[in-house]
Amino acid sequence: MMLDSLITHADTAGAPNVVGRYRLLRVCPDPVADEWFNVGIYFEAADGSRDYRLLENMEAFKCLYGAHGVGNLNNLLSVVADAAKAGRLNELGPHIRAGQEHYAAGESTDEILSQMFDTFVTLSRRQVEEAEPKERTEGLNTVDLRKIVLGEVKSKYRGLYNRSFHDKPISLADPVNDEKREYDLPIFRQPKLGNDTTRFASIISAFVKTDINRAYHLDRGALTLLNARDVLKQKGRSEGAFFILRPHEGAPGFDEQVMRKIDDDIDTAIFHFRHDKHFHFEVFDDPRILTEYAIDYAS
Repeated sequence: MMLDSLITHADTAGAPNVVGRYRLLRVCPDPVADEWFNVGIYFEAADGSRDYRLLENMEAFKCLYGAHGVGNLNNLLSVVADAAKAGRLNELGPHIRAGQEHYAAGESTDEILSQMFDTFVTLSRRQVEEAEPKERTEGLNTVDLRKIVLGEVKSKYRGLYNRSFHDKPISLADPVNDEKREYDLPIFRQPKLGNDTTRFASIISAFVKTDINRAYHLDRGALTLLNARDVLKQKGRSEGAFFILRPHEGAPGFDEQVMRKIDDDIDTAIFHFRHDKHFHFEVFDDPRILTEYAIDYAS
């Protein structure tokens, strides 16, 4: 079935919101071994719009090719990203391949990409699984914390994940000038039937040893929430939340002095929300409990 004919199918009663074709994006790290690995998904909808999802990096190959090899493979991943962004999948090199087109349909492009990515890009599962052990010795940065939270939600509550969780920034239009901007909000839930309140939240880790990195992410998370609040309050009722992870007591490398500095940084970040009845903030020392609260908030 050609893409243009899919438009007709989309107009039929009960049809999904988005239909189109997806292709697997694959790389071959070692031409001699001739082993191909799925690293992403490319999707083109019936209306001609396109999007893609790739591994964030090629760390999964470190045990096979070492740090230098991973660097080269990350460059290869960048080539795949450029080709997918431009839609030039027939102009790839000998180490990169785009699979055959297959029909896909769903409520949104993001939902389709999420389902296909989880199904076919098995290397992504290893990245999520390997993120948690770092917490014990190196702390847990915001990127890895979100992988744990979103990965848990995606695996157990797919419907909720598709409705309320986002691994990419969302776009909001300012009602005054209709200008669109992106906001890094891993939780954003549109009003449900009978409930006109929009819920949004940021998830930030303060379980980081470096003062500059920790303060930067906390401040950025707070600023994003404030800016999103200013836009959303013009559209109707909204409710925001700030979920922060701090080190647990006795965490290796986080002595009493460091813990005091972390708590000071957290207090600074949440200062603007303390007296806002439409905001609430929670500080956790366990990613699993944070995940439970995030699920409850987004439901």
